[in-house]
Order: sequence, then C-alpha cells, then structure tokens
Amino acid sequence: MSSPANDHSDQPSPPTRSREDGAAAGEGQGDPLGDHFQSLLPLLQQEWPEIARERWEATRGSLEELVQLIASQTSHTRTIIRAQLLELVDHLGRIRERPRTWEEALHPLEEQLDTLMEELRRDLAPRLKRKIRQQPLLSLSVAILAGFVTGLLLGGSRRQQ
Repeated sequence: MSSPANDHSDQPSPPTRSREDGAAAGEGQGDPLGDHFQSLLPLLQQEWPEIARERWEATRGSLEELVQLIASQTSHTRTIIRAQLLELVDHLGRIRERPRTWEEALHPLEEQLDTLMEELRRDLAPRLKRKIRQQPLLSLSVAILAGFVTGLLLGGSRRQQ
C-alpha cells in the first residue's frame, strides 16, 4: 500500500471535481457509473469478490463511494481504483456498441443479397423453364435422381439406428 503522502487521489482531479459538482447540482450525468451501475455490478463482483453485494449496492453507483469501498478492502491506491472503474465503464460501453456495429454491417449485405436473389429469379428462372420445356425427360430424370440420392442419405441414417 502506498503511503498517504504519495497518494494524491484523496484530492479529486479537476475533471472529477467538476463531475461531482454537477452531481451535487442535480445534473443526472455527473457520475459516469450512475447509468451503468446495475450492468457493471457483476463485473465489480468478479473483479473484487471479497466485497459483499450489499456493500456494492450501498454505494448507489457513486464513483467516489465505490473508490472508497474498494480502497478500504484492498491495498490499491484510490487513483488506480478510479482508473480501473472508469476502464470497466469504457469496456461495458464497447460491449453495448458491438451489436449495433454488427447490425450496421449486415444491413447492406442483406440488401445486396436481396438484389442478387431478385436478379437470379428474373434472369435464371425463365432460362430454366425454357430448358425444362425443351428437354422434359432429362429434367424428370435429374429430379428423380436427386430424390433417390436424398432418400438414400436420409433413409440410410434411419436404418443404422
């Protein structure tokens, strides 16, 4: 544990002080953990399992109260703990953004697939119909063969059971 003379974390940094002042003034966005506390709670319990859930909940998600709680239970300085908590909040934010990123990436691919399927139906279907009408016996033979192979594959697995 570092000596108190080296631990300047009792004095909040200017950005932290302004956040605390905002919270005191009644602004809802003064504490970066406030909105994320319930979803952050399992991560906190995983990181510091020696601290009981009731003690976590008693902090009501206040960054300074969480820092104080963790500092009282561990040998880490308040500065390190504050940095870890803010890193967990940042990690949680990135996890929440991922589904939107995947959705945004898949949407153009879905549209492209729809376009290709429409082109296939428009261009390939008439050509296939024309070939089937020109060679009905060959088409019938291919259909029968495909059914026979499918039946062997599916029927073979039933016989083995």
